[in-house]
Amino acid sequence: MSRAYCEGCQRPPLVCICQALVTCAPRTKVVVVQHPRESDNAIGTAWMVERCLGATRLVGVEFEDDPAFQRAISDPEAPAILLAPGPDAVDLTANPPSTPVTLVVVDGTWAQARKLLRVNPALARLPRYAFQPAQPSNYRIRREPADHCVSTIEATVAALECLEPLRGGGSVRAVLGAFDAMVDHQIRIARERAESRHLHAALARKANQKPRVRKLPLRRAGLVVAYGEANAWPRGTEHGGHPEVVHLVMERVETGERFEAFVAPSRPLAPGFAHHTGIPTDRVLAGEDRAAFQARLAAFFHEGDVLGVWGFYAIELLLREGLALPPRVDLRTTAMRFLGRRAGDAVQMADALGCTVDPAWAGGRTGRRQAASISVARALST
Repeated sequence: MSRAYCEGCQRPPLVCICQALVTCAPRTKVVVVQHPRESDNAIGTAWMVERCLGATRLVGVEFEDDPAFQRAISDPEAPAILLAPGPDAVDLTANPPSTPVTLVVVDGTWAQARKLLRVNPALARLPRYAFQPAQPSNYRIRREPADHCVSTIEATVAALECLEPLRGGGSVRAVLGAFDAMVDHQIRIARERAESRHLHAALARKANQKPRVRKLPLRRAGLVVAYGEANAWPRGTEHGGHPEVVHLVMERVETGERFEAFVAPSRPLAPGFAHHTGIPTDRVLAGEDRAAFQARLAAFFHEGDVLGVWGFYAIELLLREGLALPPRVDLRTTAMRFLGRRAGDAVQMADALGCTVDPAWAGGRTGRRQAASISVARALST
């Protein structure tokens, strides 16, 4: 059976990044000359330059007789320049061209890029520009040969910021959100695969051991299960980089005592918030102010409490606001270690543990995930 791929980003559904894709239209024309071996790279970024920045992508090795290549670099209104380091390269940051240009970017490994320049004299003859990145590449899933080396999408965005400084760069930089999402997905999957291998190895070691009664890993007394939703804009947008919790629910495993808060956001709600969370926009906008929320939250906790969470994202946001929170325990990791295997999301984990998920008492995605998490917490605690 063939593997399924998302029609939008051409990636498996598990690592789809369509939600993070941002499209903008720079004034500068961009042409990506890509080595064919790089076009099949699952973690390549040239397709993002094409998809998000409207670039022309040409795949091949020899372009001297390619009409599309000749047209791309022969616009008299926007002469072509080559983005590539080298001893004769002009510093694009200090001395950008004063007139419109066509930005030509080579995509491939360093060996592939050198070959493309060697066999295409017309490409090699283009005026060469380069820049020193302001920070190291976020391409953490691929080893770069030097600190100044960055991915194709990062290089293109940095170059456009130099070429179009009056536009502020914010709208162009927003496309890096998809790149960051791809990197984060790959790192998460690699980590989960490593955890799975460790779990399988542990099971193999225990195969010949005498069976024993497993002790439940959590104490029910003081265990509070929490789940929250955040107002999070894509990186590089006006409100990006400042996520804030706007919906939080908690429940004490032992007593069933509950807490719910809708918190009025300090910034406009992200456009896709209601669609992804299932929480009506009006309900959040009419929420309590952050000072009242923080006071109620502090009053809910008791001495000796422990927060059980399915991932730490919302809790980390609250800690950034200066809230004093109880110690945390990751229910997902705890359940995996108890079972000795992976079991997907909280609903699948509850099923693997042999417990049923009660109907959600809170609304939206928050309620569904909280209900599954509380069932997992009950199954793991005594």
